[in-house]
Amino acid sequence: MIDLHRITGFDWDIGNARKNEKHGVSQAEAEQVFFNEPLVSLADAVHSVQEPRFHALGVTEEADSCTSPLPCATTTPACGLFRRGTCTARSELFMRTQRKKIPEFASEQEEREFWETHDSADYVDWTQAKRVSFPSLKPTTQSISLRLPLSLLEGIKSAANSKDVPYQSLIKIWLHEKLHEGHGH
Repeated sequence: MIDLHRITGFDWDIGNARKNEKHGVSQAEAEQVFFNEPLVSLADAVHSVQEPRFHALGVTEEADSCTSPLPCATTTPACGLFRRGTCTARSELFMRTQRKKIPEFASEQEEREFWETHDSADYVDWTQAKRVSFPSLKPTTQSISLRLPLSLLEGIKSAANSKDVPYQSLIKIWLHEKLHEGHGH
């Protein structure tokens, strides 16, 4: 069993990132699933020979959008293919009683190709899934360069000092608040 407290980041390979984009799901949106509730997971015993594998199901920050990550492996959660669905469709996952058998795959490439064209709801019994959380998980970040007028930067540093936080952190907080304010979240 994987200790979920030890999972701290994401491991995106080129193949999985490409498949996510094919389904209209960005890397950032796929990562949201692991920070929102509910998030449920189910062990994939059939494909856990070389490493533990899991199926997971969760929601993005968009209220009408649900994302279902398909087979996900290793101690970095988001390495599987994600497929967009609707919340209505997600609830139907739990209603299906007939399940198809997941085939055995000769390679990871063969498995990727399979999940690219098949819906996990036909193969995974989501009624057996358990709620999970990743308490140590951090979203993927990217450094940017930003030129600010000196007076604006000094004002930000002064505000950060009064709140006893690093000024870069305060900028991130303000950007996050403004983004969500603009989207009604």
